Amino acid sequence: MSTRLKIFLPFGLLILSVLVIPVCVMLISSLQNMDGGLSFSNYHQIFFSRYYRGAIYNSISISLITSVVSLVVSMVGAWGLTKLSLSTKNILITVFNMSSSFAGVPLAFSLIILFGNAGVFKAITSTLHIHDALNIYSVTGMTFAYTFFEIPLGIMFFFPVLDSLSKEWFEVSDVLGASKTFLIGKVIFPIILPNIVEVFVLLFANAMGTYETAYALMGNNLVSIPTVIGSLINGELIANVPLACAFATLFTVIMTIIVWLGNRVTNIKGRRIS
Repeated sequence: MSTRLKIFLPFGLLILSVLVIPVCVMLISSLQNMDGGLSFSNYHQIFFSRYYRGAIYNSISISLITSVVSLVVSMVGAWGLTKLSLSTKNILITVFNMSSSFAGVPLAFSLIILFGNAGVFKAITSTLHIHDALNIYSVTGMTFAYTFFEIPLGIMFFFPVLDSLSKEWFEVSDVLGASKTFLIGKVIFPIILPNIVEVFVLLFANAMGTYETAYALMGNNLVSIPTVIGSLINGELIANVPLACAFATLFTVIMTIIVWLGNRVTNIKGRRIS
């Protein structure tokens, strides 16, 4: 057996078992009804049901807003992190690494304690007679909750990119009389654009697939694609695995479109630069 075959055979079997076969089973199941017959009724039900359309809209809107906000904040945070000393960087990177994993039920419980109807923030604003407009049990609250783990995750992705930028570029631009706006817009931004797109896709996918935080915080009061899939599988609404597979297929299609658009943006920008 050649060396190349020894390397690619286990990798190919792994991809086949954890990606290709599950996706094929999911796609085939989504085209079946409850009796096992071939049918497009699952997709018809998704697109013509106001309840399921609301789940799609909530997932996309929350994920999009959260990803954009987290992207901007994480870029600023990562840029600021590059200006700190090495020891401070190591401490903050450890903190951000732990924060990016702080999601699910613990995050939801912490937010309820802080910003819930009987939380600490509500008690402080009530004592000071300050109007509290934040409702953690709403779309705004869910978006706010997602940023708690999205921003540290974005910082962890952006920091190596920004830290690898040569400091000599800034010195050369100062010598040549170029403004920082020109340097960032014409030199730095085209270089880090692929990374920006990749981080956005990762943040969007992370927000789209988040189930525990949404369910622990909102239950079924705010429907999204992950919560609907969970409800359809465990039977909280009606146990309907083919319909859950149709939602999962729709999720795959949405992410494929996002990745394709991201690749198109980076390729077009790359051709213009070259």
